[in-house]
Amino acid sequence: MNKGVVLVKVWDGFIRGFHGLLIIGILCLWFTGGKPEYVDLHQQIGVLMLSLVLTRFIWGFIGSENARFSYFISSPKATLNYIKNFKSETQKDLGVTHNPLGGWSVLLMLVIILSQGITGLFTDDGIFFRGPLAPWVSTDLAYTLTSIHHSLWSVLKILIILHISAIIAYRFLGKPLAMAMIHGKKAISPAPQVRLVSGWWGYLLLAVNAAWLTWLLG
Repeated sequence: MNKGVVLVKVWDGFIRGFHGLLIIGILCLWFTGGKPEYVDLHQQIGVLMLSLVLTRFIWGFIGSENARFSYFISSPKATLNYIKNFKSETQKDLGVTHNPLGGWSVLLMLVIILSQGITGLFTDDGIFFRGPLAPWVSTDLAYTLTSIHHSLWSVLKILIILHISAIIAYRFLGKPLAMAMIHGKKAISPAPQVRLVSGWWGYLLLAVNAAWLTWLLG
């Protein structure tokens, strides 16, 4: 480790757990999606994923300092400047959070996943599956939302590929982002002052969200 560089905990327990649960959930939804024998399981996992992403959005306002949207979402001007100077900017220390482009990509992915979950509640394929909220809308609207649900999955796959590619690229630049998300620590100079909230509060909030959504939609 270079002189002046210290290992600092930058990600709380909930954010790290969120990433792991998100990966597992997306893989499970991918495996069960479009298979008649797994429609009920697909819906149950979908509700849990909706709970997870909803909790992440709430955590983005009340959670650890660097997990808040106000901390890692840059202004359009700062983002454009980053893109213009992309080659030199990627060589800099990322600090304790995402770079401007990464911050917006994270928000976009969360919005897509949330939209995926919401539209899934209204889906109706006319044969095997009908979402729990499909009876609340017209058949035409349900079919439209079903089409959007499928299209969003295609968009999400592209975002996932880009996200993984960025992580690999930064690994070659000597910035192991994936490992930092696993153990929660990064080598940074100078050491920042980041207020972290106990991840257990996030898991408690997740349990509450999962409980009421399962009760409402189960």
